[in-house]
Amino acid sequence: MQRALGPRTTHAPGASVGRQRLVDRVKLVVASDLSRRWALTDIAAEVGCSAVYLTQVFQQVEGVPLYRYQLRLRLARALDLLGQYDDLSALSFDLGFCSHSHFSAAFQQTYGRSPSEFRQLALHP
Repeated sequence: MQRALGPRTTHAPGASVGRQRLVDRVKLVVASDLSRRWALTDIAAEVGCSAVYLTQVFQQVEGVPLYRYQLRLRLARALDLLGQYDDLSALSFDLGFCSHSHFSAAFQQTYGRSPSEFRQLALHP
């Protein structure tokens, strides 16, 4: 459960228990299918609130926008799976990225190395 939810990035003062629970439900929804490109309206419908409210609450409780949280979650999963994929394009599509170049750019920006470089270092230290 903790791995799916991830650590809370901030303990927002004034965030009610209800808002924190809403964010936890959102995290579970997003983590339930990392290959899906979740639209904000779909997530909001899953948890039963408006997209605007969801955006505000998520930012308040987590300290990061929901789209950035989703990206970080998918990139963290990529780290787990890099050794299992020979074709990094397939990995990028399995994690819901629209292209291999988008995946590689996001990965490099987050981890400082391309997925190929990271995999080489991990497999051959």
